[in-house]
Amino acid sequence: MEGKHLGGLALILFGSYFLGKHFGLFPRPGVVWPLLLIGLGLVVLFQAGANTKRTETQDGEVIYEVKGFPSLLSAVVLVPIIFIVGIVGLILLGVVGPLFLVFLLFIPVILFFKLGWAFLKVLFAIAVGAAPLLLILLLLFLIF
Repeated sequence: MEGKHLGGLALILFGSYFLGKHFGLFPRPGVVWPLLLIGLGLVVLFQAGANTKRTETQDGEVIYEVKGFPSLLSAVVLVPIIFIVGIVGLILLGVVGPLFLVFLLFIPVILFFKLGWAFLKVLFAIAVGAAPLLLILLLLFLIF
């Protein structure tokens, strides 16, 4: 690894550390700046790899050699970046939380189809056992 790549890699690691440390389900302003550090590190890495070499032949022709990433490497790098940015964007926009709550509603249906009537028996026993506790909680909510 060349020295010019270390700055971009350090920015990515620094931003990833703070993003992992301060990441929550509901976005705060402190979540955005680590994403900016990661993006800045990626820009530095891509600019460091796109240097051109200029050579002149004896006939006076100028030849530019572009030292960039191969297309397969670019695809391997870009696909996870797009996936991660998409997931983080959905979380920041508040799309993932409601979808998670909707999918929680389907868990009993999936368990019923997987386990059959035994699941309903267990669910009924849990409901009967939890009914007194739920009644006490309801009364406490009404009082306070």
